[in-house]
Amino acid sequence: MTQLHSIAEIRMGVTMRGRDATRAVEAGSCRLVRISDVSQDGTWLNDAFARIEPAERIREEQFLRSGDVLFPNRGTRTTAIVYRLEEPRALAGAQFFMLRPDSSKVLPEYLAWFLRADESVRHFEERRKGTHVQTLQRSDLADMQMPLPPLEVQHQIVDVAALAIEERRMADRLAALRAQLINGQLAEAANREDHTDGNHTDKQGRTRTRL
Repeated sequence: MTQLHSIAEIRMGVTMRGRDATRAVEAGSCRLVRISDVSQDGTWLNDAFARIEPAERIREEQFLRSGDVLFPNRGTRTTAIVYRLEEPRALAGAQFFMLRPDSSKVLPEYLAWFLRADESVRHFEERRKGTHVQTLQRSDLADMQMPLPPLEVQHQIVDVAALAIEERRMADRLAALRAQLINGQLAEAANREDHTDGNHTDKQGRTRTRL
């Protein structure tokens, strides 16, 4: 087992000072990643991040780089996502920890997968503090123990995990389409029966509508 701080640099996301610091600005020079942009399974719900205009200078190392792993430090969701987008001036807000893995030791996707795993969920559930808003400390991540198999095995784990996510998405999509089809057929049957019930034929073969 390996402590996380030995394989990844851990820092807080950027704190935006000022009441309107995170307000969306159409011509803003930076993009801001929010927790609501990230799904539970570690995919993007939205990658058209809001544009903002910071009131103070942002240091170059604070901008997201390809391979950075984002992990929420507040709330009750345990999710993580790897930043692989080409937006050059994207920032993670203070609601995130930003992890910069040592790629010679750990794949970013493997690290994100482990942070979403059941073992990690239990680890963080035991360490969250707060009543109104639950939060995690940097040490809750830094001291975390995780298995570190060879990079080849990490690749295999990541590939299988990605297939499982895709399978779940397809199953959800299929279930939604099936429900839509069944509801459409039931509505059609109800309308057909309602139309049939509202008419009858008299002795001369003429159709009359019941009032």
